[in-house]
Amino acid sequence: MRSITKGLSYTDVQFAGHSRFVATAVFQSTGGIALIDPGPSSCLGTLRSSLNKHGMNITDVRAVLLTHIHLDHAGATGSLLRENPKIAVYVHEKGASHLISPDKLLASAGRLYGSDIDRLFGEFLPVPKENIQILTGGERIDIVDRQLEVAYVPGHASHHVAYFDSSSGVAFVGDTAGMRLGKALFIVPPTPPPDINIEEWVQSVETIRSRRP
Repeated sequence: MRSITKGLSYTDVQFAGHSRFVATAVFQSTGGIALIDPGPSSCLGTLRSSLNKHGMNITDVRAVLLTHIHLDHAGATGSLLRENPKIAVYVHEKGASHLISPDKLLASAGRLYGSDIDRLFGEFLPVPKENIQILTGGERIDIVDRQLEVAYVPGHASHHVAYFDSSSGVAFVGDTAGMRLGKALFIVPPTPPPDINIEEWVQSVETIRSRRP
């Protein structure tokens, strides 16, 4: 786990055995912890081990904040709630129903990944409706001693939001800013079907830039 600033770290969950693909942000306070994008359940053991190594447990998690509901970002959410049913889950309104009943989401992902879907991502358990906190963009939410601003940033997905932490200046933007890959760390936009919208994506990038994170 690497520290970004006081009370804010991130941990690489080693997706499919590789580093620099999927990371989870961790807010820490005396009142508990919050996770941004816990990753897929196939990486839950790595996430748990990283938390334990730094004196934290799944039972300390008070909230999970999702930038969007794709399996590599949100897949472990239901599994976390199985261990800790008190976790509040923040998600955009267009993604909430798919967390509650993930059949369509899994069917869509299955067309992309085929028989590899279970190996790559593990199980995707439903999230109880009563744990869902709906976002639309524009909210200010209080999370473990911090206040985060929420912006709606579609383009990569219609259910995508970003979180801005004014106290640190850090933005959590999911896949909207692309991925940096390779030894030279070149930037590529991840563009999984079916709801890519380039025009909205360009505007979402400007929304993020305007915050000067």
